[in-house]
Amino acid sequence: MAIKILDENTINKISAGEVVERPLNVVKELVENALDANANTISVEIEKSGKKFISVCDNGCGMNKDDLQMSICRHATNKITNFDDLSNTFSLGFRGEALPSIASISMFTIKTQQQGQNSGWQLSMNGESKPEVQPWAGAYGTTVEVRNLFFNTPAREKFLKSDITEKAKIISCLDEIALVRNDINLKIVSDGKVVSDYHKTDSKLQRIEDVLGKNISQKLKHISFGHPKVEIDGYITTRQNSFPQKNMQYLFVNGRCVNYPKWLIHAIYQASKEAIPIGRHPGIILFLKTNPSDIDINVHPTKREIKFVQENQMYELFYSFIKSSLESDAPANIINIQNDSAAKDIAKTDFVPPEYKHSGSYGGIRYPSRQFSVKDYQNVYQTPIINKEETEITSVSEPVKLTQTDLIQQDNFKFIGQIFETYILVEKEKSFYIIDQHAAQERVRYEMFSNQLEQNSLKIQQLLIPDVFELQKSKALLLKNNLGAFKKLGFDVEEFGDNSFRLTAYPALLGNNVNFIEIIDVLVDFLEEEKSTDVEQIKEKIIRASCRTSIKAGDKIYEQQAKSLLRELFACKMPWTCPHGRPTIYTLTLSDLEKFFKRI
Repeated sequence: MAIKILDENTINKISAGEVVERPLNVVKELVENALDANANTISVEIEKSGKKFISVCDNGCGMNKDDLQMSICRHATNKITNFDDLSNTFSLGFRGEALPSIASISMFTIKTQQQGQNSGWQLSMNGESKPEVQPWAGAYGTTVEVRNLFFNTPAREKFLKSDITEKAKIISCLDEIALVRNDINLKIVSDGKVVSDYHKTDSKLQRIEDVLGKNISQKLKHISFGHPKVEIDGYITTRQNSFPQKNMQYLFVNGRCVNYPKWLIHAIYQASKEAIPIGRHPGIILFLKTNPSDIDINVHPTKREIKFVQENQMYELFYSFIKSSLESDAPANIINIQNDSAAKDIAKTDFVPPEYKHSGSYGGIRYPSRQFSVKDYQNVYQTPIINKEETEITSVSEPVKLTQTDLIQQDNFKFIGQIFETYILVEKEKSFYIIDQHAAQERVRYEMFSNQLEQNSLKIQQLLIPDVFELQKSKALLLKNNLGAFKKLGFDVEEFGDNSFRLTAYPALLGNNVNFIEIIDVLVDFLEEEKSTDVEQIKEKIIRASCRTSIKAGDKIYEQQAKSLLRELFACKMPWTCPHGRPTIYTLTLSDLEKFFKRI
């Protein structure tokens, strides 16, 4: 086939695939355009999660007829004039790709009127059709309406998630914008119902409370830092208020929400590792202001990725700042670090941060990534064959696995004791067993919970005083649409306001020394990722989130407790590992010991 230049419509559709993957991208681009037009009041309306209808209305500067017609041309923008301007722009958009990309795959309308003018203009087009421009009279500002997104590219629509998930993504994105722009009014309407109505405020903390909830804002303390290279203003959780998930971490650079670079998230975790327990995560919201020439936002079409110049020096700067913030025990709720000599030295030194690389955890932090499986420990669960005709061991060449039946007889094992307040020691016939008490109880609770679910016999514990809690709006939406699934899992959750709920009952086997609200939050995060709403798929999340209520390493355990735990463990279908895949038992046979001591 001969090489030829693609037609304009095909080019626009291909470009749209890079810029517009889902309704969320349309909403984000249009709201950012409104902000660049200096709007301080923005209204967003969606229907059917943006698939059917999206409207973004603002009170910005508006456009004249010529600018309106140019706005749907590819690479037409008023943000920059040449490549060098990228080093000086604070605008959220600059490529000039969004509007033509959106217009090429939807039924598209723009209504706009400049301030001080008596009338404005309306532009309409349907996908590949020629745009029509006509006079329009309305309020000053701009309204963009997008109908039937992907109507002429149905193959792309089939890759979208469920309506609930797409709506949650849009609300989450708008919440991020609301967090960083507390100086604007932002209203969000979905299917005719007001989801959020944020009113501008001078207080960042008040906006955080409006978006994330009071239960989050109360856990944060204010931090600030002044430096020639970057100005930092933010909020971080204290030592006592870490989170089980990483979803309470936001980064805004020059008013733009971006993903944390690997080096920065590594610096934060390294600085907080002595203040936050293993498996917990800091909540941190950072607002950075820096010279546009010191960052590169033109890394990805969505502008979510960002690069900083002199990242080595910046690493040390943030590491020192976060560490000192967490170490401070001052009663004041603000830490203000000025440009002292130490901070100035940071900008001059060639600091080389510790090596970091992605290891399957968070953003490149090197946590142990060992994967456990039963296969790794087959030799642990083997014992030599006993010659039935003799009472002594005659062969060790053909090992066989122990069975639960071999161990479940309560009179057949002898409790020896506990070592390191972590491991239970047991002797049975010609074998010696070391049991991890925490892993063992995790396995017991996991199978008890699974069995009760399968048999529809889940025991429920009523709360004398219901727990009332509040969720972020996008999470609240997911929880409201999955209350039935939570009911099946033993959590009786009721709506108690727009974004508030109350828990009246929970699975009894979890005990009473557990943060049930935290477990619910973990499950909602799981649902947000669209992994599954099936009970079988998420029950393990409950066990993992509640495993801290099991007997822990360091807990004293007595003989009757130990024997009861072992009987329950060996009655399990899979007693050899905990639900996370770690082994529960290590076995030493008499033959092993005699070989070691050269007796045989």
